[in-house]
Amino acid sequence: MNMIRSFCAVISLIASAGVLQALVITPLEIEELTKKADLVVQGVVASQASRKDASGRIYTEVELDVAEVWKGKLSEKILKVVMGGGVMGGRRTVVSGQVDYAKGEEVVGFFRFNDRGEAVTIGLAQGKFQIVKDERTGEKLANNPFHGESRRSVAKAGISTPTNPEPLTLLQLKRRVQGSTR
Repeated sequence: MNMIRSFCAVISLIASAGVLQALVITPLEIEELTKKADLVVQGVVASQASRKDASGRIYTEVELDVAEVWKGKLSEKILKVVMGGGVMGGRRTVVSGQVDYAKGEEVVGFFRFNDRGEAVTIGLAQGKFQIVKDERTGEKLANNPFHGESRRSVAKAGISTPTNPEPLTLLQLKRRVQGSTR
């Protein structure tokens, strides 16, 4: 009986090995993100919805209510951003490392336009900074997996990051972005 359990465990492990994949993300400095971006904006997530393209692939469309444009030009106050994956009718598609937006969340986003003219977040989750208010000081802070306060949890996981673990204020982020565009 133990031999059968061991055999089943080995088969399960082999079968799951094809499913498991490692995600390696090379951290980008804020200045690199800025150089790669066609558009950098600060705004609030107004909505998000999953859709299917002509090939039947599920993607998510996010609408940002833009408060400020830090780099590039935008003719409308609403920016539509697309990303791979989403949920439709009980079917869920996941893209490893993909950025995540939540309705009502304040963000700074670094975007490129694809060949269809749609905004896409640069570097997956790296191209989005969540804006949070420091409970102690009331100052707005910017976080993503590699910059700002949230970097501490990444460092604990043993992932090397290009910045130090100090808080990154929204104003500091804006100055670094605008300093890179000159």
